[in-house]
Amino acid sequence: MTNGRACHNLSSSRIGMYKTAGMPLKEGCRGGIHAARRKMQISLSVKPFDQAAARLPDFVLTPLAALPEDVRARATEIRMRAGSPVTLTLPEGPRPLPLRLGGAQLAQALRALCEYSVHSYTEDIARGYVTLPGGHRAGVCGTAVIEHGSVTAVRDISSINLRVAREIPGAASALCARLYRNGSLPGLLISGPPGSGKTTLLRDLARRLSDGLNGSGSLRDHGFPRRVAIIDERGELAGAREGTPCCNLGANTDVLTGYPKGEGILLAIRSLSPEMILCDELGGESDAAALEAGFHTGVRFVATLHAGSAEEALARPVARRLLACGAFDYLAHLEFPCKLAEIRELKVGDGLRTSLVT
Repeated sequence: MTNGRACHNLSSSRIGMYKTAGMPLKEGCRGGIHAARRKMQISLSVKPFDQAAARLPDFVLTPLAALPEDVRARATEIRMRAGSPVTLTLPEGPRPLPLRLGGAQLAQALRALCEYSVHSYTEDIARGYVTLPGGHRAGVCGTAVIEHGSVTAVRDISSINLRVAREIPGAASALCARLYRNGSLPGLLISGPPGSGKTTLLRDLARRLSDGLNGSGSLRDHGFPRRVAIIDERGELAGAREGTPCCNLGANTDVLTGYPKGEGILLAIRSLSPEMILCDELGGESDAAALEAGFHTGVRFVATLHAGSAEEALARPVARRLLACGAFDYLAHLEFPCKLAEIRELKVGDGLRTSLVT
């Protein structure tokens, strides 16, 4: 992108959104978008919706900026589909906006989300997402380009789902009060359907364990702060920007961004001496093998898993393998939004037995 293009005039909505998201405009260039994005200054007080949307082109950003603040504060997703209205996901349901995008506009939106350097995000796009500063994530759909049996790129973009990441202080307070009191440090599997708040709860749990906070927020009620390592494979747990986490994960937390779980876990154990390792979204057998190897070193784990119910979580092969080796002591299942539905104690003997924790 040339300086001439980077310095085109910004709409008033974009300037307002940039200010809200903590993006300084380049001196002498009112529309210095590219430089502003590179120098983005992330603040914990940034409004998440505005930060997530700030990279979008003006034809999307302008109607988003005109939305009432209470709507922007409650939106969890911005869904853009070719030929369909741009739609917000709200707690009460989807809300379509009077804006439709074509395929060319979606491609332009993706380029903007990638800071007009799509080649830098090729591997992420092939995996189906682009992670933005602050932990926001844009899911990307289109036509897969296959080489040697693997997806290497995506063309003809058909939809983008921009998920708005939020910190909710206190999201894990009930969980901590019930499971992590009196110095205990059990292994925990957190399950829930997509969008139920697993990552949000995991962030708050990391902060509380790292800072030694209990359910009421008092310091050192659990004995002492814990050494926590986070394997942030997709970059959305910490939302790190130039090495600095954009989310508050606690003073005693180390973050490994972009590492596959297996490599990240081994590195953390060898060089960071963590007491607890947290990772998001367990997938296949490779993830199970990585956690199983780490568990046998004496480190405790907290991980998340997609499942519609506690029964579905316990039936998934990756969960059954890890439960069989005793990696997790409890299963916590979430409902919308970030609501703790139930906690089960897991016991492995002649077979897996579970009991509800009251």
